[in-house]
Amino acid sequence: MQGTAPVIRLERGMKPDFLEEIYEIPGGENIKDCIQCGTCSGSCPAAPNMEHTPRQIIAMIRAGMRDEALASNTMWMCASCYMCQSRCPSQIKITDIMYALKRVALA
Repeated sequence: MQGTAPVIRLERGMKPDFLEEIYEIPGGENIKDCIQCGTCSGSCPAAPNMEHTPRQIIAMIRAGMRDEALASNTMWMCASCYMCQSRCPSQIKITDIMYALKRVALA
């Protein structure tokens, strides 16, 4: 199988305080409870147009991948339909997190 080589990410490029930054924003306080079930991504009508699915963005935030998450088109493609949020078993306010990411990206 041909394709692009996997990207190796070094820990020194990660921003561990990014999770705390999002956690402090209203709506982000439950992000640490994400169980990575994928319900948000499966519920999202805009996911096919996103560079990273909502589940992947949450994983990136938790991993400290600030630059990659903020450079993604995911939060800009969010339809604000709240399907992800209404179906989340951990009651994470994913749509609110998308809005928060927009604010952080613009700042």
